[in-house]
Amino acid sequence: MKAQFNIKNTISVLVQVLGASIGFIVSMVIADAISPMPQFILEKTPATGFFSLPVAMLFSSIVNAVILVWVARRSSFKGSALIGQLFVLSFIAQAFQTQIETGYFISAFPLLHNNLEVYRLILRGFITSAAFAALVALIVGGFSKAPRPTTNFEVNADRAVRQSAWLAVIYIVLYMLFGYYVAWQSQELRLFYGGPAELNSAVDQWLITLMGKPELPVFQYFRGIVWILCLIPLFRGFSGKRVELVILSGLALGLLPTAQLAFPNPLMPAGVSLYHFWEVSISTGIFGALCAWFVPKEAAL
Repeated sequence: MKAQFNIKNTISVLVQVLGASIGFIVSMVIADAISPMPQFILEKTPATGFFSLPVAMLFSSIVNAVILVWVARRSSFKGSALIGQLFVLSFIAQAFQTQIETGYFISAFPLLHNNLEVYRLILRGFITSAAFAALVALIVGGFSKAPRPTTNFEVNADRAVRQSAWLAVIYIVLYMLFGYYVAWQSQELRLFYGGPAELNSAVDQWLITLMGKPELPVFQYFRGIVWILCLIPLFRGFSGKRVELVILSGLALGLLPTAQLAFPNPLMPAGVSLYHFWEVSISTGIFGALCAWFVPKEAAL
């Protein structure tokens, strides 16, 4: 009887992930119809990224489907609250955080100069996340009258502020370490951002970076705080165990911002995208796991 239940539950999860994968593609189509990519950018889009377009679409849709279905199935929220929880995680991790960094380093992206395309990228992400969050909530039965599980965690304001204050510093450390020891090891990436052909030592490169952009630690500290904020709705509604929350948070911050790098990219070469994929997926994945371990506390029984 138990084996039969497990098989039924597994099939249910697979069907939901499949439906959500299709829903993600539909959400992207909706966003593109409302705010289409301009012709001058489409003309510069290569035939492939580090994945071909069909593989990139499959990869990105599965990543988004697995993570958001996982969140929704473990959520104590329902209806509009569930949509909000899914939207905050999807939009902030996938569109807002990535595009504000694009804007910060906009000098490396000539196609985005003297236009509003960064804002339109954020708008397309907003539309995609809003549509996708609603579809996932519908797919997992978030509007049914059946009772939802009870959350196992809570996050009060005082704890969130205290933990975020030092975790955001850890984010800067991870950003600098993985930026140098993963991304900056690529000569193609260094030259793309106007760096040296020959690799400097870590200390020399960090000093050069900070002299050129002395405000960078403040900017990345702000991004560290925003990463935590996008996870708080997940923490407050999560009904599973701590170890599962740590794994889910790590995967969410590691893969939601990076899966889109697999697409053919008019802004950067495929080799640069690939190094950014490994850099960001590992560093923010570790950060997401740390946040899940330290920020939420066990809910009082």
